[in-house]
Amino acid sequence: MKRASAFHQLVYHFVWATKDRLPLVTPAVEARLCPYIGYKCKELGYTLHAVNGAQDHLHILVSLTPSMLVADVAKNLKGASSHYINKESGLGEILYWQDGYGVITLRESEIPKVVQYIQNQKRHHAQGNLSDILERFQE
Repeated sequence: MKRASAFHQLVYHFVWATKDRLPLVTPAVEARLCPYIGYKCKELGYTLHAVNGAQDHLHILVSLTPSMLVADVAKNLKGASSHYINKESGLGEILYWQDGYGVITLRESEIPKVVQYIQNQKRHHAQGNLSDILERFQE
């Protein structure tokens, strides 16, 4: 039986912090973390547009299908990435994520602007030029 298809444009920006906002995303961790997030997104069927962050948090921009639960995306990526860094990467460094996350939806037309914001995280933080909504992960 053929399943009915549905049009969708479901674009989500996630941000989450390291445990206690510690600077755990070192250059060595980041060099392994971002490619691993890309690998995991592909494996789970998420369309990754951008991933990057600073020493104490991570931004991810993905498109999802209607059957994917937002909470599962955060749980899957946070859990898999910390397990990978802590147990499989061979780095000898630790990565623990804080409970919770921030997530907002975007229009497809906003993707390029948010991709650019994510790719330039270090510069935005160094200059204090931050987006309140894109950096928010707590109430």
